[in-house]
Amino acid sequence: MARQKSQPTDRKQQDAAGLRGNRGTLYIVGTPIGSFDDLSIRALTILNRVPIIAAETPLATQALLAHHGVSATITSYGPGNLDEKITVLLHHLGQGHDIALVSDSGMPVVYDPGRILIASARQAGYPVTVIPGPSAMTAAVALSGYSGDCIVFEGRLPRTGRLLIGFLVPFRQRRETLVIFVPSKHCLLLLRALLRILPDRQVTLAIDMTKTSERLYQGTAASLLKQVRSFPKGTEVTVVVAGQTRNGVAAKRNGSRR
Repeated sequence: MARQKSQPTDRKQQDAAGLRGNRGTLYIVGTPIGSFDDLSIRALTILNRVPIIAAETPLATQALLAHHGVSATITSYGPGNLDEKITVLLHHLGQGHDIALVSDSGMPVVYDPGRILIASARQAGYPVTVIPGPSAMTAAVALSGYSGDCIVFEGRLPRTGRLLIGFLVPFRQRRETLVIFVPSKHCLLLLRALLRILPDRQVTLAIDMTKTSERLYQGTAASLLKQVRSFPKGTEVTVVVAGQTRNGVAAKRNGSRR
């Protein structure tokens, strides 16, 4: 079972740190976006090996580690008091302790404050490397069947209808596929804005990807508003909007539900 502490106590880990010349490595570790079994073999190896795991939400990470039988020291790096927490983590790296940086799901940095620790570690001269993993952004594009040649990602949208309309207007002429992480409580607001600004575009709602509750809805904003009346609290929604095609008409697909 994972331990949530701030100081590693294993003497062997401390001795090994000294042999490395007091230069710990920061590992950016991708974690599953839903099913815990999607954790890669290399990621599992690193999580088993490092003395410290810096987690966006320790309780979420503890569930993943418990599923895989990993025992580790977990500390939080967000969302509050980031400056203080990063100072502590850099101190651990300076003591030669390796650190695995994980997000609640997917890759740190994407919709996640991990970039600050990564930039700070690199600026301080510590080794930084990445263990690639799942990404809800690319997974949703793959599920949608829309073009992945050029993707625009928006993790945080305006929260009011007026600002949302202003945000979407430039996409009337853009050919990129738009991927948006949307809190479930704001999804209907986004669909109404899409109906007004991009009524002919094909839209995919990828819900709870890789979980047993996974669902996929596709169609125009108007058809989706008829299919989906509400989203339960805690639902994870990734919205994919097809880009404009060369002839000015967005590619159409038959609406489907899975």
